[in-house]
Amino acid sequence: MRPTKYNKRITVQKRTKDENEIGGWSNTWSTLYNSWASVKSASWTKKMEYGQLNYTQVYEVEMRKRNINVDSDCRVVYDNNNYQIVDYYMDDDRVYLTIAR
Repeated sequence: MRPTKYNKRITVQKRTKDENEIGGWSNTWSTLYNSWASVKSASWTKKMEYGQLNYTQVYEVEMRKRNINVDSDCRVVYDNNNYQIVDYYMDDDRVYLTIAR
């Protein structure tokens, strides 16, 4: 494992529900951890939907395994953008994520 391979900084956040002042719930995001990772662009598409031009960016992320496991209720913040975790799997010492925006 080369240390220079993980040259991008990402933040993994988990959705938490907080009670608001009128008795309802609001969703907030709490940071689980910051990590160095390898981020590679997998695909990029644009499509017209409901009269709007939408862009979809898909990245593949590889990082070292953590004690805190990520799931589909988490998101990744990379390059000041929020990405949804589409797919993930874990190896012996690595975590692989597919994220999309």
